[in-house]
Amino acid sequence: MEPTPQFIREVMAAGVLSYREQQTLWQIAKRCAATTGITAAAPLALLGTQIGSIAIPGFGTITGPVMGALAGMIYGTVSCSMLNLSAQAELRKLAQGL
Repeated sequence: MEPTPQFIREVMAAGVLSYREQQTLWQIAKRCAATTGITAAAPLALLGTQIGSIAIPGFGTITGPVMGALAGMIYGTVSCSMLNLSAQAELRKLAQGL
């Protein structure tokens, strides 16, 4: 079963999947940070409240919620970026099919 053009438009409009011929890794990462990274940061920040704070020598202390939010932001951004980069050929086909 092939995805319909409407489904493809909706997925690409959501910002999780995108394809432009000249899109750089930096552009992909910025878009992924705004879409997937932020949404992954909030739940991990809540989980981080149970950690307390951690001392980093030469830097100071970082609270659990801040560590959780940073971990979520990094996780969301990297996973979205890798999805876009690994599926680039398929995204090209989807974009050309519209």
